[in-house]
Amino acid sequence: MVPRLPGFRRWMWDGEFAGSIGLRWQNGTAALPPYCLGHIGYSVVEWKQRRGYATAALLLILEDARAMKLPYVEITTDPDNLPSQKVILAAGGNLFERFNKPPQFGSKPCLRFRIALA
Repeated sequence: MVPRLPGFRRWMWDGEFAGSIGLRWQNGTAALPPYCLGHIGYSVVEWKQRRGYATAALLLILEDARAMKLPYVEITTDPDNLPSQKVILAAGGNLFERFNKPPQFGSKPCLRFRIALA
């Protein structure tokens, strides 16, 4: 068992559920343990995708990360997930590294983006 990280999840809402976004961190550092691929994860329900919900939610949650004094956040995505990459780039993300996920995540290729907050 691994220690649970502090974090929270918010809903995307337009009068009905549209998706969710979450932020997690380790107290006192921007680094994450190896079993945690990124600070932020999000998902939009299929029938509401491509309407800007993920980008808007990401921009809002970055304000929370800034308030917590994180110097940056990292977000990972699969290389073929172009819509997610577009969301991250729209929020100021830069490709930080290409890597293979750890075995518990399938050892598949992955992209790690970093968004500077300072």
